[in-house]
This record gives sequence, C-alpha cells and structure tokens, in this order.
Amino acid sequence: MSATMIDDPATRYPAYDFSRPTQLDRESTRHLEAAFESFARLWSSQLTAKVRVRAHLALERVELISYEEYAETLPGTTAMVAGSLPGREEPCVVQFGLDSALLWVVQMMGGRSTSLPAARTFTPIELALVRHLMEGTFEHLHASLDGLLPGEPRFSAVHYNPQYMQVISGTAAVIVARYSLRLGDVETTATVMLPASAVVDRLAASGSDAATAHTAEHTLEQVRSTPLEVTLRLAPITIGAGEVLDLAPGDLLRLPHPETRPYELVADRTTIGFATPGSRGSRLTCLITSTPEENHS
Repeated sequence: MSATMIDDPATRYPAYDFSRPTQLDRESTRHLEAAFESFARLWSSQLTAKVRVRAHLALERVELISYEEYAETLPGTTAMVAGSLPGREEPCVVQFGLDSALLWVVQMMGGRSTSLPAARTFTPIELALVRHLMEGTFEHLHASLDGLLPGEPRFSAVHYNPQYMQVISGTAAVIVARYSLRLGDVETTATVMLPASAVVDRLAASGSDAATAHTAEHTLEQVRSTPLEVTLRLAPITIGAGEVLDLAPGDLLRLPHPETRPYELVADRTTIGFATPGSRGSRLTCLITSTPEENHS
C-alpha cells in the first residue's frame, strides 16, 4: 500500500452516516455482550429441559441499528415473540424461525423429529405451548440484563411478518443480539431485539457507576506506580557560549549555590522538595529536608 493511500483521510476515517444511530462505545458493547452471553446459557438450558434435545446458543454479535435495518435481515415470515415492557410502548422481541418453533412443539408433544418441518403459522394449541415456553425465556432475559430493562417483559403477541409489526417505528434505534442456534443436529439462527430508548440510558448510568468505581479504586494506584525520573539539582550558572566552547579538563566553575543551602529535588522540571547530599556505603544518597507544602504552611 502506498504512503498516499495511508495518509488519505478518506481511507483512514470511514464516512459517518448521520441517518444511522450512533454506535455503542466499547465498554457498553462489552457490557451487553456479557449480558447476552448469560442469556444464551440460560435459554440453552431452558430449551434443553423443555424440548428434551440438547440445545446450544452462541452469541455472534451485538449491534445498534434501526428497526428497519433489523427487519430487512429477517425472513419475510418468521416468529417474532413480542414482550411488553413496563411503562413503554416499544416491546422487546425474541425472534426465531417458525420451522424451529414447530420442531420444538413436536419435541414437547413427545415426537422425535430430527428435521425442520415446513414453516407455517401456529395453531392455537401450538401458540399456547410457544407462549408458555417464551414466558420463561423472558424471565431469563430480564435476569441476564440485570437492571438494563425497565422491568420484566411480559408476553404480548406473536408477529409473523417483521415488516408489518406496527408497534415500533422503522427509524427507531434498536439493540440486536444475533445468535447461532443448534438443536441436536439442526442448526439455525435466532435474535433478540431491545428498543434502544429503554436500554441506552440505563447502560450509560451503569457505565458511569462502573467508571466512577474504577476511578476511585485504580486511578491513584496508577498514578503512584507511574515511573518518574528524579534529579538533585544545584542552582544553575549562566555563562557565555564562548566559555562553554573553551572548557577543558581541570577548569573550575564557581557555582552560585551556597554550601549550606539544600539542593533542589526535581521531577520533570518541577521542584518537589529540597535535600542535602550524603552517602550510604558506596552509594550516594540525599536526605529530604523540606517539601513545597511545608514551605508554604
């Protein structure tokens, strides 16, 4: 790659799209990833127990996008289980394939199917089984997010077409966790969608609390362990450049520093105290006689 391409601002800094929501900062992303990974473990255990087939969920990524962008990544027909949040119009959503859900129903009813059935909408009995399963799933979601939601989601409805779910605006920012889902030998995908307006403020507050705690506990320790070069300095002498050039071994320079005056103890050109020189064994030492705070007291 040429130096011109490296220095080109258009190459080094990608264009910012003001029509998209701002992205999550690194600390918030890590917080959400940890929460969604915890949810994956709980939901995997729930599915394994209820469906009686070994289930495994793996978090792939967490992103902040608009609902319209999220909907465009989903199949035209899918299972979107909406959970209402206390005091909010926008729901959270747990999404998975209809074929996956129908396989879960077969297994819960005692069947032993090992392949995904054809996708279709739920019958009333199937919907009741899925609702019972998802009520426990929402409990796990609330427990995993640990205060990032305004309350525990409550099952409200199942939507089959992401483009026609009218309970949230297409331009609204949403947080999406994407999972790979394996049930026995069957592999598929699932997502969890949270309205960003319900999460971001709580996420920022928890990040601020964590940052405050981190600062209080670690900043002083970091400052104390930072290496500094300390110098013992006499009062300086000013001489001409010609005299400097004429210096030779054996020449004497009269220093303006009184013999009884302590030397300055300097760190990065800042006087931090005064000291008298001495020795201990074969090593030179200095004895601190005063500090700037003492001199101003």
